[in-house]
Amino acid sequence: MRRTVTTLLVAAGLLVGLVATATAAERPAGSLARDLLPDMKMARLYGFDLVTTASERTRLRFGTIGWNVGEGPLEARGRRADPSDGLMQVKQRIRRSDGTWRSRSTPATMFHNGDGHDHWHIRQFMLLNLYQPGEQDGDAYGLRKLGYCLLDSTRKPRPPAGTPGSPVYGAEACGRADDMSVRMGLSVGYGDDYPPAFAHQWMDVTGLKPGVYRMCSTVDPLSDFLEQREDNNQRWTDLRIDIAADEVEVLDTAVGTCGPTVP
Repeated sequence: MRRTVTTLLVAAGLLVGLVATATAAERPAGSLARDLLPDMKMARLYGFDLVTTASERTRLRFGTIGWNVGEGPLEARGRRADPSDGLMQVKQRIRRSDGTWRSRSTPATMFHNGDGHDHWHIRQFMLLNLYQPGEQDGDAYGLRKLGYCLLDSTRKPRPPAGTPGSPVYGAEACGRADDMSVRMGLSVGYGDDYPPAFAHQWMDVTGLKPGVYRMCSTVDPLSDFLEQREDNNQRWTDLRIDIAADEVEVLDTAVGTCGPTVP
């Protein structure tokens, strides 16, 4: 009887081993879950205009869009421990190919914007500077650090695969002043459009001499967020600026390395 039981157990073990081997053989190669990362890309700057303020300062206004052309959303979760905290610490939520999500801590912070927009912004999500072509290590004639609330405000004309049919992150995602946590982001195929008339969409160019200048725009300049690639986060735009003639003309623009990226 003991020999019979032992024989049956061995046979059962062999059967389990064969099933496990068959299952492993049937499993498609590369089926392990992987990160579906976002990929931020600078769109063309638009709406350039020279404006004189009441205090006789000259501002160069412009519109910006940062596209997400990656495989997954750029989702940022902000949280603070106490209502007196002026900043939220940010974690990046990363979607995976098996439908799950993972979190990673980032150096990024969110602050509550005090310009009449009752919501939270990611600090220094975009950086713009102005210099003369060929002198990117020389004088910066203008510098602008922009904090943004991330939301699906505009959809790419030719959206990449995986683009949702409708926005996922709406204006409500930016939160309110008394919120303790905020969830904002950019879906695949969507961008956050900040037109020239919006607050802070300008650079002070008072006293700038007439000539040709290069504006370098960088999204995620401090590399706070994990992305598929980093080589398309910058765009240069060559401008002819003449304040006295009230003229600004776009000469050329392209995605490409420009700088300096960090002030």
